[in-house]
Amino acid sequence: MIGRTLALLDVASPDVDQVSLAELGIGERDALLLRLRQELFGSHICALAVCAGCEERVELSFDLSEVCISAPREVKNRLTVSLEQYQVEFRLPTSRDLLVLSEPEDMERKRKRLLERIVLRAECSGRSIAAQDLPKELVAVMESEMQAADPRAEVTLKLCCQACGHEWSELFDVGSFLWKEVDAWALRLLREVHLLARAYGWREADILAMTPWRRHAYLEMVGA
Repeated sequence: MIGRTLALLDVASPDVDQVSLAELGIGERDALLLRLRQELFGSHICALAVCAGCEERVELSFDLSEVCISAPREVKNRLTVSLEQYQVEFRLPTSRDLLVLSEPEDMERKRKRLLERIVLRAECSGRSIAAQDLPKELVAVMESEMQAADPRAEVTLKLCCQACGHEWSELFDVGSFLWKEVDAWALRLLREVHLLARAYGWREADILAMTPWRRHAYLEMVGA
């Protein structure tokens, strides 16, 4: 999925090379994807979620302005935290980090591999230690610092099931959601081209050159 997200990012920022895009912070990356989504489909979003309490499908509707978070004045790429005798310096994750971790393996292993990539220096009582030896309490502090440094990196939606009253929070994965929208739009467009070409014998290029309104008008006339 990260590869698809980077492909969308390439469309959103054609003047930026792919290596630079992969090195963007997650918050900055998702802000570009949200801007692309608004340009393609508008700012209003309708989606479905599944209730963990009763497995009912829950409809949700919101505007991008409700979830877009303003960028901090300065996003610090390098952060330092301390806990008791431990001190660690680390950087914010990027899409390149997540791409490396996209291979199938258990979450604990992925967590350790991510730490190995983003930790720049780790010490215990002044002695260097491996990133995987950091205590869970310190890793939790690191996660809080990352969220504070780049709040746009994690958009969480608060949901409530009308059927059973269960309330929960769910992460809004911008890249995954936008890819599904683009994929559905492409399939619809291919179907329109197929129907109009079969009905009128027009070339694909000519059909694609029409405005969406004109294509839909012709589709209505052929009963599609």
